[in-house]
Order: sequence, then structure tokens, then C-alpha cells
Amino acid sequence: MRQYIFFAAMVLAPLCACSNNPATTWATPPEPGATAVAVAESPAALAFRVVTCVARTPLLIVPAAASTVVPFSKSKGGSGGQYLLSNVQDDCGPPYIVTPSEVANEP
Repeated sequence: MRQYIFFAAMVLAPLCACSNNPATTWATPPEPGATAVAVAESPAALAFRVVTCVARTPLLIVPAAASTVVPFSKSKGGSGGQYLLSNVQDDCGPPYIVTPSEVANEP
């Protein structure tokens, strides 16, 4: 029985140490750490962007065509071609790499 309690304490202790009080702010990594995290995240961010661009862009053609016939009333992306272009720009456009300033500003 003691082994289970010890094991549970060893598993839960790091989780409790990482918990964050909602009133506190997140720690900002120093510049060398932010650069290292940005270098490590860039390939994953680029791969995710390519998959999102290839998979989502063809799916946007149908709502863009439908919104040409019946325009969206309060869409940030506009209607019709504007909707398609704004979403394609968001999915396929820059930034292609993660910068240290983006890492330092993450919530």
C-alpha cells in the first residue's frame, strides 16, 4: 500500500508544482531560452501550417460560393471571394517560422 501512495505522490507532485494561480502571470523565458524554443517549434509550426493549408483551403470553396449567393451579415472575413481570400491568407500565409518574441509573449 505504501508503494502506491509513494507512486501517486511522485506522479502528482510535478503536476501540482506546475499549476498556475489565475491571478499570476506566466513566466517569460529569457532571450536564449526563447530562441531555443522558437528553433524547436518552427518545424512543427511549418508542418502544421502546410497540412492546414492543403486540407482546409478546398473546403472553403463551398462556403465562399454559398456566401456569394447569400452574403454573410457580420463576418470578419467578408463574403464570397473576400471570405475565401482572407481565410486562405490566414491558413497559408506568413509567418512561416516562430520568432523568439512570439515565444516570449505566449500566455
